[in-house]
Amino acid sequence: MKTRIYLVLLLICLLAAPTFGQQYTQSFNRDGCTFTTTGENPYFPLWPGYALVLEGEEEDDEGELVEISTTNTVLADTEMVDGVLTRVLEERELEDGELVEISRNFVAICRETGDIWYFGEDVDDYEDGMIVGHEGAWRAGVDGATPGIIFPGTPLVGARYYEEFAPGVAEDRGEIVAMGEEITVPAGTFDRTVQTIGTSPLSPDDMDEKAYAHGIGLIQDEELELVEIIEPACRGDEETHCLSNGRFEVEVEWRDSEGNEGDGRAILPSSDSGEFYFFSPNNTELLVKVLDACDSAFNSYWVFAAGLTNIEITLTVTDTQTQEEKVYTNPLGADFQPVLDTAAFAGCP
Repeated sequence: MKTRIYLVLLLICLLAAPTFGQQYTQSFNRDGCTFTTTGENPYFPLWPGYALVLEGEEEDDEGELVEISTTNTVLADTEMVDGVLTRVLEERELEDGELVEISRNFVAICRETGDIWYFGEDVDDYEDGMIVGHEGAWRAGVDGATPGIIFPGTPLVGARYYEEFAPGVAEDRGEIVAMGEEITVPAGTFDRTVQTIGTSPLSPDDMDEKAYAHGIGLIQDEELELVEIIEPACRGDEETHCLSNGRFEVEVEWRDSEGNEGDGRAILPSSDSGEFYFFSPNNTELLVKVLDACDSAFNSYWVFAAGLTNIEITLTVTDTQTQEEKVYTNPLGADFQPVLDTAAFAGCP
């Protein structure tokens, strides 16, 4: 409740401030982005299998309280939208336990900035278990629609931006109104937070208050509060890549001629490949790919690796579904020999 009061008061102050005429950014530097479907903005993880469950209550049109919930799941699915491969983020909404909407949101991370770009959504509205509409569906590149930023890589109080722009269909805008406030929800207490207010010129009387927590994602959305975090089978970090849509965990250990040793540092993740450096982020030592060849004659997952090094390397690839491991090594002093393992993992679903 205190957080809501704070947001309302802050909004009043913002509206009264001299910056009231400030525009919402609608044009973004798309050409300056290399997009990836896997990874994370600190406030918006995109690891396949990661899910957040939020619950709450709201009044219906008759003034009766309705139990509402939404489950936001990062799917293994990807979709090409407006020339960009995007990750599918599913939102499943229920009222009193009855399914009312499923939306498939198409998002991607700009590697250079950490911005989460939003390229559209498919929407199915339900009533009594039947699809009755698709209100709000849009895709960038269709009927004048352009992508927006659903969450910036560098959040700053006062930043205003279009989250989506499909003229007359979806024109949601976001504004960051607070950072660093302590917020308690059923899933825990968080102090590294970002709070936003969403508006739309299509419904000027409505406001949507949201809060995000560092390393978690969305923890509040109006009456909804985070109640459960579902971790993925693989969640990448500074030393781990999660490849082939998050199924395979990839890690590297190294040792040089002077006896120094350590773990490879994971950089530039994508759905199927990632790089590692050992000494400097400007000096990539190893590129690893795990490719899904289950639909081919090989009926397996492939592991490819290429190195620009002659130090000792131990490359470990783990199938998080079966826990099977493949270990590839390079002896100290030998030039790295490419790995071309087209029968690495036979556990094809």
